[in-house]
Amino acid sequence: MKKELSLYEQDKLEPITGETLRPGGFVLTRKAIALCHFSPGAKILDIGCGTGATVHFLRQEYGFDAVGVDSSAIMLQKAKARNASLPLIKGSGENLPLPDQAFDGILMECTFTLMENHKLVLTESNRVLKGQGKLIISDFYYRRRPGILTKEYYEKMLTEHGFRLNFWEDHSQLLVQLVVSSILQNQNYGDILWQCLLTKRENKDLTREEVKAFKPGYFLLIAEKNSAMIETSNAI
Repeated sequence: MKKELSLYEQDKLEPITGETLRPGGFVLTRKAIALCHFSPGAKILDIGCGTGATVHFLRQEYGFDAVGVDSSAIMLQKAKARNASLPLIKGSGENLPLPDQAFDGILMECTFTLMENHKLVLTESNRVLKGQGKLIISDFYYRRRPGILTKEYYEKMLTEHGFRLNFWEDHSQLLVQLVVSSILQNQNYGDILWQCLLTKRENKDLTREEVKAFKPGYFLLIAEKNSAMIETSNAI
C-alpha cells in the first residue's frame, strides 16, 4: 500500500509559509539564536530539516557548521535539487545517524510533534549534544488539554531526559497569522492550520470543534543539556 504524502511533501504549505514550512518563518529562529549565544562556527543540527532552508540560513547568516537530518526522501530530494552542497542526511529523530556529543545546538522547528516517539527523540538529542548544549524547539501545544502536549508535558519530558528548561515563550499569534496568510494566498488553503492539527496522531477521530476547545497554541522553548543530571543518574 502506497504511503500517503504529508502536507509538507504535497507542497501545500510553501505557498503560505515560504520555504521554512512553519509559522513565523525565521522569526523564532533568529530569536532563539540570539538567546543561545553560540560561538562562531558552532555545530548545529536541524532535525526535520525538510528542504534545507534553515540549514542554509544558519550557514549563510551566522557562519555555523549546520547539518540537517530528515526522514523523508522526498524532502531531501527537493533539497538536493535546490542546493546540492548542503550537508543533509536521511535519518529520524529517534535514531540519529550521528556521533555522541558532536553538536553545540539542536533545532526542531515545528517537527517535534510530527515524530512518533518523543522519549527516543529527546534521548537521541541528549546523546548527540555536547555538555551544556542547547535544544531549541518551536511547535504546537495545547493550553487546555491536561497531559497532552501542554507546557507541563514538555517541561516534564525534558527534565526526565536530562534537560533543563531555560526559556519558554508563547507565540500563538503566529497561528493567527498563518490562517490570515493562507486566506490571502488562496482561499482553498484557508483551513491549512486545521489540516495540520487534525492530521496529528493525538487528534485522530476528533472534530475541528473538539480540537479547538483544547486551545491550540504555538511556543518557543530553549533547554540546556544538564550534564550534572546525567552524571548523577549514571552513578546510581
